[in-house]
Amino acid sequence: MKLLIGLFGYVLLMLGVILALHHDFIIGVLICFSGLVMFWGMLPQYQDQNERLRRYERQHQQWLRK
Repeated sequence: MKLLIGLFGYVLLMLGVILALHHDFIIGVLICFSGLVMFWGMLPQYQDQNERLRRYERQHQQWLRK
């Protein structure tokens, strides 16, 4: 699903640039910004990953103490 969101975001980003250059600048910038937000939403988020790493580190420390 994130890949599809990223693809649509990229398409909107490029469409916004084309519209800003060739037609209406304000509408093009707004579409470009919405595409950027969608594309940014596709990127991985690391809050959960940091928690998993901390949990693994605690388990590893307990294993080393035994």
